[in-house]
Amino acid sequence: MRNIDRAHAIDAVDVLNDFIGDFITGVMVLREYSVYFNADKIPLEMMVGIQKMCLSNLVLAFAKFKEFWKHYHDIVPMEHRDACKAILKSIRERKITEFLNRCVGHIWDNDKQRPLANSEIMDALKFMVRSNFDQFLEWINNPKANTYPLTVVSVIETVRDTIVEIHSRP
Repeated sequence: MRNIDRAHAIDAVDVLNDFIGDFITGVMVLREYSVYFNADKIPLEMMVGIQKMCLSNLVLAFAKFKEFWKHYHDIVPMEHRDACKAILKSIRERKITEFLNRCVGHIWDNDKQRPLANSEIMDALKFMVRSNFDQFLEWINNPKANTYPLTVVSVIETVRDTIVEIHSRP
């Protein structure tokens, strides 16, 4: 039984490591390119593409986090389950999965039988980020203060580190 638990833990840690990379990279690339854009070093068209790419990656990472919880919640230490559930609650409340399915993954509004209008996508984005894009990014990854459990990255890192600690014991 110990080997099965350890193998399950190793898989969980691998997945969490990927999440850390996805969340940090998505946020930091957006921030870095915003600096270039604000300094007129890249055109608007390029910045829009970079934003779409990074947001798509972040939204997909949240969908994967939901899937992680479905398959690995049993390996998450009890003291960190509420922090993970808070992320899941925020995913639900912000309608991140709906944004992924409607705006990132498709162009077509099935109800209206037409492509999504840019204004509809922007409204969904505005709702998802709670009208404050910078705060949304800081909630995901705040490199100045990734304090547990205030950011997504801090929760994932803490869960990963605790799983490693527990399953590294003889």
